Amino acid sequence: MLRVASVLVVCALVSTLTSAQQPAQRPPIEQLYKMPVVYSVAGMDKAQIRPDIVYKSAQTDKGKVDLKFDSYAPANAAPGMTYPTVVLISGGGVEGAPYDWRDAGVYQSYGRILAASGFIAVAFSKRFALGTTHGIEDTSDLVAYLREHAPDLYIDKDRFAYWAFSAGGGVLASILSDSAQSTRGVLCFYCVAEANTSTLSPEEADKRRRAFSSVYQIQQGDHRFPPLFIARAGLDSPGLNAGIDSLVSAALAKNLSIEVLNHPTGRHGFDTLDPDDRSREIIRRALEFLKAHLAASQS
Repeated sequence: MLRVASVLVVCALVSTLTSAQQPAQRPPIEQLYKMPVVYSVAGMDKAQIRPDIVYKSAQTDKGKVDLKFDSYAPANAAPGMTYPTVVLISGGGVEGAPYDWRDAGVYQSYGRILAASGFIAVAFSKRFALGTTHGIEDTSDLVAYLREHAPDLYIDKDRFAYWAFSAGGGVLASILSDSAQSTRGVLCFYCVAEANTSTLSPEEADKRRRAFSSVYQIQQGDHRFPPLFIARAGLDSPGLNAGIDSLVSAALAKNLSIEVLNHPTGRHGFDTLDPDDRSREIIRRALEFLKAHLAASQS
């Protein structure tokens, strides 16, 4: 009888531990779209916001659409002043309207946080990045627009960082393929780092990886790479995390500057879904990374 009771206790304990590792159910998209980041800084409510700036028009399966961005600037920004710029790259696209993510709660709050931290933040709409190069082309056109209108937007053209989330990681490959001196940092938050080539021929797989795989770009490139900041969600999909792990390995093999933070119990989107100390620590460290690498004294 004692042995049976002991087995039941062990089974109950294993069940409890297993349940504790299971991610909680995600909220519906309507709620998720409005959720802010689980971190805040003083003065973020005072950011100067310029919404709905059209940077290009593009053709989609729903017709021609205006692609827009929202700019977030420090409260004291004034003509003649410039700041380093952080481009926030979402995993969404205008094809998923009304949820293109440019004005989602996560990017509104990151925009305000970055502005209060001394940066220009840009959240933008684009076409979907994976499967086609439209999102990559749109991001490139956005950056060209920002550089052309830099004085009006308080942008320092020599100091850019790119912060990709989720499927927005498909855009990072093109950024990592370029040795632009103005790119001072690249951040990946639970981002797609490797292309899915499981159904492709070797030739098609190489083409897909060249376009969308950050792992490929680091493995193949022999140019200067910017410092990297990687935030990994422990409870994310195994496939996505395998890509992130490959990205980290490739960067270390090249002896690149890389900082990796893992959230063991974090879900995909932990920075909005998991209001715990580890989520806040990772966001704080990301801001410190930006301050260090976007400093005016950096060469």
